[in-house]
Amino acid sequence: MANPKEGISIAHLKRMKVLHMSGCITSTITILSTSDIHGFRCPPDQSPSLSDWKRLSALTDLISVKKRQHGSALLWIDNGDLYQGSPLSDYFMKRIRHQKTASHPMTEWLAAAGCDAFVPGNHEFNYGKEAIRLVSSDAPCPWLCANIVDSDTLEPYFGTPYRIWTNEAGVRAAVLGLTTAYIPHWELPAHIEGLAFLPAVEAARKWVPYLRSQQSADVVIVSYHGGFENDPATGEPTEAWTGENEGYRLCTEVKGIDVLLTGHQHRRIEHHFIGSTAIVQPGVYGSHLGEARLTLARSGDGRWSLQEAATQLIPVTVSGTSEQPEWLAPSLVELNRWMDKPLGRMASDLLIRNAHEVRLRKHPFIQWLNAVQMKAAGTSVALTALMDNHAPGFGTVVTMRDIAANYPYPNTLTVRRLSGYQVKLALEHSARYFELDEKGAIAVHSSFLYPKPQPFHYDMWDGIHYTLDISRPPGERVSRLLYDGAPLAMDQELEVAMNHYRASGSGGYNMMLEAPIVRQYTTEISDLMAEALSARAEWHVDLISNWNVIGERIN
Repeated sequence: MANPKEGISIAHLKRMKVLHMSGCITSTITILSTSDIHGFRCPPDQSPSLSDWKRLSALTDLISVKKRQHGSALLWIDNGDLYQGSPLSDYFMKRIRHQKTASHPMTEWLAAAGCDAFVPGNHEFNYGKEAIRLVSSDAPCPWLCANIVDSDTLEPYFGTPYRIWTNEAGVRAAVLGLTTAYIPHWELPAHIEGLAFLPAVEAARKWVPYLRSQQSADVVIVSYHGGFENDPATGEPTEAWTGENEGYRLCTEVKGIDVLLTGHQHRRIEHHFIGSTAIVQPGVYGSHLGEARLTLARSGDGRWSLQEAATQLIPVTVSGTSEQPEWLAPSLVELNRWMDKPLGRMASDLLIRNAHEVRLRKHPFIQWLNAVQMKAAGTSVALTALMDNHAPGFGTVVTMRDIAANYPYPNTLTVRRLSGYQVKLALEHSARYFELDEKGAIAVHSSFLYPKPQPFHYDMWDGIHYTLDISRPPGERVSRLLYDGAPLAMDQELEVAMNHYRASGSGGYNMMLEAPIVRQYTTEISDLMAEALSARAEWHVDLISNWNVIGERIN
């Protein structure tokens, strides 16, 4: 039995399967892992404006099959970024924030499917601390996180950061939660006021030995909403060190982690070990279910030791006969009514047919979005990115569903005062998005594709005129830079509207952190888009080709 002080009721205890092999008593534990479901957003190449209830049903059915297969020898941990990313998740998080109610469809799903523990991801904080408090208080399972702490007491904000499940044979399996410590670099300060984010490795060094020595854990599973800063196979760095991802260091610098469940990077990782630690990462949008199988043996002194560990990913197959869960129907009716209400009209469509071409040549959708930002912020200069390679743009009639398909993030607006020199640095950084391929054509640089696509790190500007020449070396690609018809002086200052994510310096735009903040707004950019559409009977966008990308050397 588990210690009642650990917060696990007797009814909640997991009795793990005990097998007798060759006269030795062994116990097999199965750990299921989900991560980065993002409200069951449809994969962007299918229908980015919808929530995929069929995938929700298919994943629920798969988890149920596994529960029947392994009986009470199974634990399921969701590894975060569940409550943001789809119309379904975002609409109800906004409602929670404004109406102070706790009910959310993703919470209902965790309850219906029988989740054992939840680890918050970075996107759980997008709607503020009070929304998180309400959602976590309504949770059907504990929220585990050791490295997000109260800034005054340094105690874990969500309470006890681990749970221990004990089976009838006496095996004690501990699960410790961790979250990427990089959240303060992305999030609005008001959303995380009173919280401190400790490095994951630092927290693990404290808690893993404690679980082994003080709680007598026979096996330690760490569920970390973060990824790998080094290649799991070779150990070579795959990104500049920022502290965003600490998975490799967790495995190599913290002794005693048997399994590391990961996420955040949207990668699919299975059948891998780093040292003696088995690792797994189950992709994104509920496409795969992660599984770790642990076999332990009991020695003559009654102690259990890990004999074998293995991880795999199980594809979630969506069937045409999937039935919509009854508990979800009312939420979908309310959501679709809101999503499909027409907001405004375009005189001609702003459809996007090729995302790569949008980044090479000015597109009217980008101009419209920057115009909305400049109007709301009172500036003459703005920048934005095309958030997804499958963003469809707008037809002539625009609804909230169209906005969600093009702008899926709850970003808000910030104005920073940049010098001409900082503007040039930002443009040079954006130009690194491109390279010339073996044929001399302009292509996306591999660093923006692996290990995770980052289309949102290439910005396009309005209010200035510029040319990027990709045939030149990185750092020397801005060949033309004008403001108000004249060359932009390096000491000239411009107020620039951008989303708070870019204003935070994310994506390597460190020059933004050196520019003073002039104004910040709390209204989300998606809501500003909706307000702008509703304010006019019809929008006319006359394209201004203020920038271009050149440098192809195709023979």
